[in-house]
Amino acid sequence: MTERKDNFWLEADWPAPNNIKAGTSTRISGYSRDPYNESNLSFNVGDNPNDVEKNRAALLDYLILQDSPVWLEQKHGGKILSIDKIPDDIKADGSYTTRKNRVCVVTTADCVPILFCNKEGTKVAATHAGWKGICKGIIENTVNIFEHPESMLVWIGPHISSKHYEIGEDVYSSFLDYSITLESSFKKINKRKWSCCLNNIVKILLRNTGIHKIYGSGLCVYERDNLFFSHRRDGNTGRTATMIWIT
Repeated sequence: MTERKDNFWLEADWPAPNNIKAGTSTRISGYSRDPYNESNLSFNVGDNPNDVEKNRAALLDYLILQDSPVWLEQKHGGKILSIDKIPDDIKADGSYTTRKNRVCVVTTADCVPILFCNKEGTKVAATHAGWKGICKGIIENTVNIFEHPESMLVWIGPHISSKHYEIGEDVYSSFLDYSITLESSFKKINKRKWSCCLNNIVKILLRNTGIHKIYGSGLCVYERDNLFFSHRRDGNTGRTATMIWIT
């Protein structure tokens, strides 16, 4: 990733068209106090709403955005919606648009933020992929709104790595029930526990749809506590934002 000098915003490092802007925020430089310090961007974690508003406004100013991002009410589901016209119901875990300066955004701590664009730079999408959303088809549902998956570009944002993501039998079974092709993404720890590589899961499912131009930050949010929030590491904590838009 391309880090700005103050690390407030990390630009996605991928060969997207020049008119596509994308990246992720960090926890650095904001108004939120412990345990959300400093730049929490979610209203749904118990933080002071006034602090969240100020954090969002600071990000808007920093990126010189013409329009406010369309913040979703994420539900760990499989729904993705168009924000060409901002809908009344914004309960979804992904959004897409063909409009210039309309910002798709998802917030995460440990889950996987995924950004999509076509090779022409005329359609973009952002998806929040936790284990529940993955097993409800959020990745495939996002790919399906594009016409030619084989020419798409995808960027996988910072998320928890397999070293720090231990799951039980219920989650393990849910993944394999969803797709047996995911079996290589797990390493058995004991009879009832596995380490889980979300990065590998996302890549397998993307390739299953025909996408091969896949890029990523390579950053683990659990390990980079100076930059990112992690629910697994800290319990109740903040969320960063991963965003994409057309200019």
